[in-house]
Amino acid sequence: RPQGRAAPLAARGGATARPAPASGEPSPAAARRKRGYKETRELEQLPLRIEALEQQVATLTGQMADPAFYQRDGAAITAHHQAIATAQAELDAAYARWSELESD
Repeated sequence: RPQGRAAPLAARGGATARPAPASGEPSPAAARRKRGYKETRELEQLPLRIEALEQQVATLTGQMADPAFYQRDGAAITAHHQAIATAQAELDAAYARWSELESD
């Protein structure tokens, strides 16, 4: 053996090199991380937020059941429909975030 050169690790009886994980797959350590303080607090508060949003959607939808609701002008009805759509979108986002935090 030439001076200054070490024998390969496998030839010396050491461990062999492990193949690198595929580039598209996250490492197990990266996939499983601990939830931070802010995320834990957010997860604790989400059920109350979801309940409030569900109540808001129910109230707005219930107001539409009143026969006098459609006696109002068109702009008010459109604004009411937009408020329901906004509340429903927030509710959907809250459920998605809750699911995301629960899976971590």
